[in-house]
Amino acid sequence: MKKIFTLYQYLNNKTMKTQNEKSGNTLKIRIVLFFIGTLLFAPMVNAQENESVQTLFKSNVEFSEIWSPEVQVNSIQGNVGTLVGFYGGVLIDRTLLFGITGGTNLSQSKVNYGYFGGIAQYVVNPGNLVHFNAQVVLAYGSTKDYENPKKGLLDNFWNISGTNFYIVEPGINLEVNLRSNLSLWGGVSYRYVSGLNENSESVSRSHVTNDEMSGINFNIGIKICKNKRRTSDDSNR
Repeated sequence: MKKIFTLYQYLNNKTMKTQNEKSGNTLKIRIVLFFIGTLLFAPMVNAQENESVQTLFKSNVEFSEIWSPEVQVNSIQGNVGTLVGFYGGVLIDRTLLFGITGGTNLSQSKVNYGYFGGIAQYVVNPGNLVHFNAQVVLAYGSTKDYENPKKGLLDNFWNISGTNFYIVEPGINLEVNLRSNLSLWGGVSYRYVSGLNENSESVSRSHVTNDEMSGINFNIGIKICKNKRRTSDDSNR
């Protein structure tokens, strides 16, 4: 009886060992198959995802770099003067511009001022010889009285750090294409100024006000377009 029990125990252990080995081998095989399946299936999933990726701009959208020096003519406290400035940014499909802009007083003899901010512009029919655009400027400005009477254009040119104000300036411009990457433009805008501290010591001599800083501007400039490029998807076609 003892021999029979010993033989039964041996066979039972042998069977369990065999089953454990088979289970272990099965588990190993499953793990290997899982990784192989993952490696084979991942590129297919990635390809499907790439085909269904949604982007803000289509693959054939054209981007251009725009820079434009400009001169503004306006009247402050009944005195006509000029401001020199610029704007620049990214032009999308030759139609929609987003960028930065700034300017500083050049010949205004009573009030010295400047500003810096952002610009958005929409160009209508840019392929036509003559076309127009509409724009809006949102900027932060500063003004300070002259320390000494202005005698030349560059006197106190950068001495504008005084009391601050905010600018909202919508405008409309007419453009003439001189070349495919160069155009001449001129237009009119209206500057709304707010937030200027009219009691600040910086303007204690000129006593300039928000209303006096606001008003019509006549603008002229040259628009330079360069570095035209399409999105990477389109360039690889």
